[in-house]
Amino acid sequence: MNLSENNNLALETLKFPVHYDAKEQTIWDAKGMMVCDIRGWGKIQFMNKSEDRQDAIGELIASLLNKYQRNENAKIDEELFRMLAS
Repeated sequence: MNLSENNNLALETLKFPVHYDAKEQTIWDAKGMMVCDIRGWGKIQFMNKSEDRQDAIGELIASLLNKYQRNENAKIDEELFRMLAS
């Protein structure tokens, strides 16, 4: 499958909007299906505000998935480019 087919398959699988649950450190879809665990304690645990950092990553991923589903792809690409460039 090409990238577009993979993206469409993922979008068909999930029920939007998705949300991040900080208590369980997990992203869930609107029907209660677990999308992914957010695990970053390997390196993050040694940084200041480690719990906040992990939660921020979970919130960011959920937000990007929701924006992608709403077909805001150009905006996501722009945001990711800015993050990677800094």
